[in-house]
Amino acid sequence: MAVTILTVDDDNDFQRMLHMFLSAEGFHVLQAFNGEQCLSLLESNHPDLILLDIQMPDTDGITLCRSIRSLFQRPILFLTGNSQQQDKLNSLQSGGDDYITKPFDHLELIARVKAHLRWGMLLTSPQPSSKLSFPGLEIDLERLNVTANGQAVTLLAKELHLLLTLAQNQQRVYHPRQLYELIWNDLSGYSSELIKVHIYKLRKKIEADPMNPKYIHTVRGFGYKFDPNL
Repeated sequence: MAVTILTVDDDNDFQRMLHMFLSAEGFHVLQAFNGEQCLSLLESNHPDLILLDIQMPDTDGITLCRSIRSLFQRPILFLTGNSQQQDKLNSLQSGGDDYITKPFDHLELIARVKAHLRWGMLLTSPQPSSKLSFPGLEIDLERLNVTANGQAVTLLAKELHLLLTLAQNQQRVYHPRQLYELIWNDLSGYSSELIKVHIYKLRKKIEADPMNPKYIHTVRGFGYKFDPNL
C-alpha cells in the first residue's frame, strides 16, 4: 500500500510542484488548500505524514497544527518562507516535528520526508517485547507507550525518539548536535534551540516538576543525560 502524504498550502502552483515531486517517489498525495479542507480530510483519511505551510489566509499553520494534533499523531513537517528563528521555534512548540525553509531543493524535501516516515512507521510496527522501567516512568518498547507518574503520556514522534535515545543510554551525556544528528538525520539544519525546545516539551510531559527534572538532566556546558538515580 502506498504511503499517503497530505500537503496543506494555499498556493496552487506550489501544490502542483509538491504533487509532482512526491508522486514521482511513489507517494499517494492528498491536498488541502486551507485549514477547513485539511481538518475535513483528516476525519476521513489517515495520512502517514503532513506537509503544512505556516502562512495561509484563513488559518495560519501554527494555529492549525494545534487543531491537527487532536486528530493526528504522525509526523508534521512545516513549510515556511520565513527564516526567522522564532517562527521556526513556534512551529515546533505547536506540535510540529520539523521544518523546511522555502525555497528548497526537492531532493532535500524528499530526504526529510523519508527520514520522518521511517520514524513514524515505528509507531505502528511491532518491536521486541520489553519495557524500560524507572521509578515513576515506564516505556513499553513493544507498543511504544509511555506512562509517567501513573498517567499515560502522548508523545510526538520526535519526543519519543528523543526519550528512547536518552533512556536506552543512561548516564551518557549527549551534546545537542549529537542528538540532532541521531534523530533528525540531517547535518545541515542543526540548531541547539531546536533540541532545547524538544527537551522542554518532553520534560513537561514526563516530569512531575519540569523545573526540577528527575529523569532528563542538563549537564551545563555539555548537553543532556538521562539519569533517574540522581
